[in-house]
Amino acid sequence: MSVRSRVGPHLDLDGLGVEVRERIQQLDAALQDLAGGDGAPENFDPHIYLAPGIPRVRPVLVLLSERAARAHVQEAALEESEHVTADVAVAAELLHLAILVHDRALGLPGGRRRRAARRLLGAVGWLGANHLTLRALELSRHAPTPELVGDVLETLREIAEGHALSQSIENRVASPTEVEELAAGYTGAVFDFACRSGARIAGGDRSVVGGLGRYGRHAGVAWHLADDLSVMETDETNLVDAIEERLSKRSPNYAVSLGAVRDERIRDLWMEFRNGPIDAERASELRRRIVDAGVLIEGRRHLAEQSWRARRALHGLAPSPDRDALDKLAANIAK
Repeated sequence: MSVRSRVGPHLDLDGLGVEVRERIQQLDAALQDLAGGDGAPENFDPHIYLAPGIPRVRPVLVLLSERAARAHVQEAALEESEHVTADVAVAAELLHLAILVHDRALGLPGGRRRRAARRLLGAVGWLGANHLTLRALELSRHAPTPELVGDVLETLREIAEGHALSQSIENRVASPTEVEELAAGYTGAVFDFACRSGARIAGGDRSVVGGLGRYGRHAGVAWHLADDLSVMETDETNLVDAIEERLSKRSPNYAVSLGAVRDERIRDLWMEFRNGPIDAERASELRRRIVDAGVLIEGRRHLAEQSWRARRALHGLAPSPDRDALDKLAANIAK
């Protein structure tokens, strides 16, 4: 079973322009090499986390933010820095990959993927010698903008705090506030880094960097919430697999957290699934109770609000096709 977002496969690359699509495709080989090449820990299989053919939203955000900020700066003399942008795009994806490895290590007891991930973390640690975070730092260190290294370190700090929160709620259902906090510290932090980095590479001023960072933060939270809600919107034949995939990362689910506040049976079912097998009948009951509690409606309202805030953060940028593409991406998350 691969570890991937349920939202990612629906990312529309067709409207991003030929150049952006080609550059995204070129990054895949480099990402695979860096994640699993020389120096990678034994027994680490990047293919578990890097599903082939699935669009990677974080590199897309770096490229689009760099181009949108460059259009805003409007300095034709700015030297093209495609290799720098590509390096930072890969660094952003490596940070995301590091989160997946950690969450997999907290997954369902006894799982083969969990055992492999735990061996990896046991061997290399998190902030100390994790080869993924180190490679992200190395890529950023070579960028001409020294602020990027500080941005990576700040993102790592937020991710580490998210890890601590995730472990503190391992034996209970998280509250909705905790899930939103985790969404901001995980996906929001990495999206923020991706967009902020693109703006820095383009030479954007503080307002441009800040605006694109806010866009990334809100878009990341929206992405995280949409991913969680989509589990409970899966068709009946795939519902058990969808729940098992989420539990394999030992990650709290926003729909379950909202529902547990209104219906204790939702909490009990989720904890039963975390500690034992999942059957189709109880999975259907869980979803039915979540729907009856009005959770999906409320969750979509929160999701739409985060999407709107992301789109609003773009208003300070000069009009450009790339700003429009960022706006469309945020709008599509809410759909």
